[in-house]
Amino acid sequence: MAAKPIKVVITGASGEIGLMVSYMMAKEEICGAGQLIDLVMVENRSRMKQLRGAVGEIKTCNLTNVQNYITTDNLIEAFTDADIIFLVGGLFSAPGFSRNDVIGMNALEFKEIGLALSKVAKATVKIVVVVEPQNINLMVLSYFAPDLKPCNLTALSRVDHNRAQTMLARMLNISSDKIVHLTMWGNRSITIFPDIRHAKIEIKGKLLPAYEAIKDDFYLKYKFTEELQNREAEILKKRKTSGCFQTVAIAAVQHMRDWIHGTKPGDWTSMIVMSDGSYGIDKGLAYSFPVRVSAAGEWEIVSDLDINYYEREKLDERVNEIKAERMFAYGILELPEAKIEVQKDEEGAVDQARATKWSFGHAEPLPCSILGILEQDRLGTM
Repeated sequence: MAAKPIKVVITGASGEIGLMVSYMMAKEEICGAGQLIDLVMVENRSRMKQLRGAVGEIKTCNLTNVQNYITTDNLIEAFTDADIIFLVGGLFSAPGFSRNDVIGMNALEFKEIGLALSKVAKATVKIVVVVEPQNINLMVLSYFAPDLKPCNLTALSRVDHNRAQTMLARMLNISSDKIVHLTMWGNRSITIFPDIRHAKIEIKGKLLPAYEAIKDDFYLKYKFTEELQNREAEILKKRKTSGCFQTVAIAAVQHMRDWIHGTKPGDWTSMIVMSDGSYGIDKGLAYSFPVRVSAAGEWEIVSDLDINYYEREKLDERVNEIKAERMFAYGILELPEAKIEVQKDEEGAVDQARATKWSFGHAEPLPCSILGILEQDRLGTM
């Protein structure tokens, strides 16, 4: 008797990233050899025509892993009994949009997603937030779907992990799989902090600390971080495009593959997860950590790394940045937690954010009821 199909949901499925994730999940045996999937592709109502065209294209690829293709604009229908969910839909950074624009619009979107998940999510569902800002979106989702456990929730920092691994490999003219124990800490933004000191590199069959293998301490400590943080902007400038679509899609699928099948023995990866207090990071803060995944698909934060003074400073800087952005998002949503934070903050950061947040010219926070109007113009994936 054939195994029951796994239900895989991709929001924003007609966009460049969503379409590529959909194709890769349909093509590759990520869920296990011979495992059939029901592929649920979700879009806003205004983009259903594009979505139907995307499904038609995937179907012509003659992929055998998909039992059913389902298109919908209904989140409850999509999330009911879902096993795997890629949250790709939302506003991506693009020329003319500030980071605050993206935080604000996606906070509204992820409130709706969280409310839907709170009603129908399976206890075993695996959710990865792909659309930026991943840390904030994950916390908003968790707020409105409080029954979801940390084991259900992750977000993507694999993009930067992959870039860092590739940059180190090219320096030594080796394959990237020779580099292990690499970690991206903190916020998925241009300030993400790559941890090279704990990384190891295989040279001629011997595993060496990265600093010993590369022998350029100043570059690894300072210049490498700067180059990594600016890597995406450099690519976009050269390609004259608004997003690294393939990079993000491939990283999202690799993230899910590791979550399903486990990280390579003796290694870990970088994932944004809800902090359990490890490394002094506030419990409940969505933060990129070194994460090890068992063969059974259960993740845990790697907890035994020594953190020096320089690294401690960098980790704490990212905590403060994430907390400020969380307060901004909660202010947009007019949550009581934002008001409490304002009382603690003499500068009234949320009030200031409300006055300056929208490049669109909105002077007041947008009610969630306006989301349906705005999504027609703003929330289609790119």
